Amino acid sequence: MARTVVPSETNPARFPSILLACALAASACGSASTPSRPNVLFISIDTLRADQLGTYGCERATSPRIDAFATGAVVFEDVTASAPWTLPAMASLFTSTYTTTNGCWGYGSRLDDSFTTLTELLLAHGYDTACVVSHLFCTTRHGLQQGFVHFDDTFAYPKVDPDRARTADVIADGGIDFLERKAAVDDGRPWLLWLHFFDPHSDYMEAPGFTEHFLDPTHDALQHQLDLYDGEIAATDHEVGRVLDALEEAGLAEETIVVLVADHGEEFLEHGGTGHGATLFSEVTRIPMILRAPGIAPTRITAQVRSIDLLPTLLDLLELPTPSQAAGATLVPLFTGEPSGMRRTALIETRMSPLARLEGVREGRWKLVRPLGGAPMLYDLSEDPGETTDVAGEHPEEVLRLTETLETLLEEAHTRAEDFEHAPEEALPPSIQEQFSGLGYVGEDP
Repeated sequence: MARTVVPSETNPARFPSILLACALAASACGSASTPSRPNVLFISIDTLRADQLGTYGCERATSPRIDAFATGAVVFEDVTASAPWTLPAMASLFTSTYTTTNGCWGYGSRLDDSFTTLTELLLAHGYDTACVVSHLFCTTRHGLQQGFVHFDDTFAYPKVDPDRARTADVIADGGIDFLERKAAVDDGRPWLLWLHFFDPHSDYMEAPGFTEHFLDPTHDALQHQLDLYDGEIAATDHEVGRVLDALEEAGLAEETIVVLVADHGEEFLEHGGTGHGATLFSEVTRIPMILRAPGIAPTRITAQVRSIDLLPTLLDLLELPTPSQAAGATLVPLFTGEPSGMRRTALIETRMSPLARLEGVREGRWKLVRPLGGAPMLYDLSEDPGETTDVAGEHPEEVLRLTETLETLLEEAHTRAEDFEHAPEEALPPSIQEQFSGLGYVGEDP
């Protein structure tokens, strides 16, 4: 059931200006005016590999609406997620922190209230904040509601509770309703709307009107799964297009930053496994990230960037300060031509299960992955983009250098973590465990 949450989790003591900023922003709002700052439409799509979108090279017609949107936007071609599953990945996107800092390791984790989210930062500067989401990890149980005045986190897995299932059309309807209401009010108050589309997540189901374009009776079992996956991407793409159309029809597009991003990707036996969360290979850690902002010319960025860079980038575009907790850095210089000498080395981590406890770094052509307590593996992405051959034995100097880099990044993340509280892991009730099992999250909690 949809609900309104008053953001009591927002702590004025750690963000002293929050009440004053809200009061000033409210008093400054006219009855019919352009927002003092752009609105933000934040679209996240679950389990979406970058290479399954046309704008990232997919030859199948999975994403005509997203591809069209990308032609007028900044497309980041090489984005590394901080984690290969939803909760830590979304916590990183909203706080610009790595998992070692935010502590979202397991199914029962919760982002602690001591962290400041993008939503809280915008609320403190007078934004109305709302979201419509569809994932068990995006609920109030896991802490991502911080700063949202309107938080609709109803979720039910279709095969467990089909009557309450939240498919992409339902999420889009909720987003469109919000946009129409904001256009009707026209009070000059900027807003943040987060929509999280779940559909591409396993297990993959037929999306009528879309899946049939990809199915072929001659395809083997693996390709059939890919066909279903692509069908769900296409269905989500259609609903994203409806939201973008509604933004235009409401007259809000010219004053709104739109970002489209995935939390993580998905494996299809490239390295012997399926799903996500248990490895750090590119099929689960390379994500799409596309940004359209008023006054910013369309371009494509080939430089390696990180998901943790999104929050500082949005704040830079909004001319707001970035909090000290942020491990990322603004990407604005990359698409405005300003000098930027920052090396954007990415830290990637997972503890999805006792057998999947990995940490790694990605820096340019090299990627180092180290099992906790084990020997590191090294991949040369320029020669082996599929990460099929461990070349650690051939390049010991790179292993040493990147291991030192990994240790430095982990130490920095641990140091940042000391400034925050960390909510204890909580046991999941049976009803939630049933939903998780239906989604493929089985076995011992990390």
